[in-house]
Parts: sequence; structure tokens; C-alpha cells
Amino acid sequence: METNNSFSFQRLVLLGKQSFIINKKLIGISLAGFSAIIFIALIVMQSAANFRNWDNGDSIAAFLFLFFQFGFIYTCLSFPAFRSKEKSMAFLMLPASVSEKYTFELFTRIVLYIVLMPLLFWLVANIEGIVVHSFMPELTNYKFSFRDGFLAIVKNGKFEFWALNLTIQGILFVFIAPFTGASHFSKSPLLKTVFAFLAIIAGYGFFVFLLVKGLDLEHIHSMNSRVLFMNNTESALVFLGILSTLINLSLLSIAFFKLKEKEA
Repeated sequence: METNNSFSFQRLVLLGKQSFIINKKLIGISLAGFSAIIFIALIVMQSAANFRNWDNGDSIAAFLFLFFQFGFIYTCLSFPAFRSKEKSMAFLMLPASVSEKYTFELFTRIVLYIVLMPLLFWLVANIEGIVVHSFMPELTNYKFSFRDGFLAIVKNGKFEFWALNLTIQGILFVFIAPFTGASHFSKSPLLKTVFAFLAIIAGYGFFVFLLVKGLDLEHIHSMNSRVLFMNNTESALVFLGILSTLINLSLLSIAFFKLKEKEA
């Protein structure tokens, strides 16, 4: 079919509208569930800090924890049509190209989440702060703002290109890894993705251990500050930045070709 070999923004928009119409009730329930979990989690954390010891920095830490936890689980639920044969057939028969379906999943599962989750947390955190403060006046720092956290990052952070690139790629990996796992595993993608990446990391860690011991790199490093081709922090950041970028691009490519394979 011609649609399988071309990309149309108009068809992509229609795909998004169709998905919203079909899943609008589920989207509403999910947003309410996310909000309730954030609300309850903040109360529990503030209670553990005796309320008076809670500040905006603690809220930022809570946001980061929930942001990555929710993000990993949510992206593990990508390609929901692949969870059953009937839904898979219906999804694959949609009048949209592979690239359009892939872009739609990538946008709704990663891009949209990264944009909307901070807004949702900001809204819920401030509502929760007002409600709790009315019952527990000792919670004095109940107004939440990303501004203070951003200013702290600007003040204390390092903004060299490769250090920033490595940080961004590390954040994206948390979402891209489960996204790729969801495209590959039809059943229990969350558990299988976690197990698969833990096995890969453990395998590479063991390989590096054998490499260090086999080549006696510890002894070489004690005599020379250069390890392989890296002799300082900057060269290590360049290497890790390039490596992390290639890993993320490779995972995105795997997800795309896995979808294309199912379309064939």
C-alpha cells in the first residue's frame, strides 16, 4: 500500500483524533489516577518530614522520583495494541504508514509525557499544598515552583556541551529503553524489559571486569593516567556522550524496525 511507504502529517493528526475519541475515558481515568497518586505521595512524604521541615527542594526531589517512576511504567505500556492478536490486527490495518504509527507512539508516550507531567505535578502539588496547609499550618512551604529548582541548577550545574548531552541522553534512556521493550515484548513488557536490560548491564559489567583483569588495566592505569584513549574527564565525557547518543538512537531504530516487521 502507498500509505505504508509515505508519511502524511494529515493522516497523523487523524490518527491522533481517532485515538483520543476511542480512549478519552481511559485518558481521563489515567489523569485522575496520576493526580491522586501524586496528591497522596506528597502527603505521605510531607508527613514523614513532620510538615514543617518540608521545602521546595523536597518537592523537586519528589517530582523527579515520580517523574521517572511514572515515565518508565507509562512508556512500558507503549504499543498497547500488541498485547493481543485481535488488537494487533486492528492496529496494523489502520490506514496509516509505519512511520506515522511510530511517530504517534513516540510522541504520545515520550514527548507528550515529558511536556505534560511537570504541568500536572505543578498543578496537583500547589492544590495539595493549599489543602494540607489549611489543616496543618506548620506546613509553611506549601507553594511549589520549578523556578527555584531551575535557578539552583543554573547556579551549580555544569553546562559544558558533552556533560549536558550525557545528562539529557541519560534522562531520555529511561523512556526510550521501555519504549523499545514494549515494541518487542507482547506479554508483560514491563517485567521483561527490566529483566532484559538488567541482564545486558550485568553482562557488560562482567565483560568489563574480565577485560580490566585480563589486560591488567589497573596496573597500567597506576603507571599512566591514560585509560585506553581517555586521559581526562573531558575525553571521558565525550566518549560517554557519543556512546549514550548512539545507544538511544539504536534503541529507537530497533523499535521502528520491530513495528515495520509486524506490518510486513
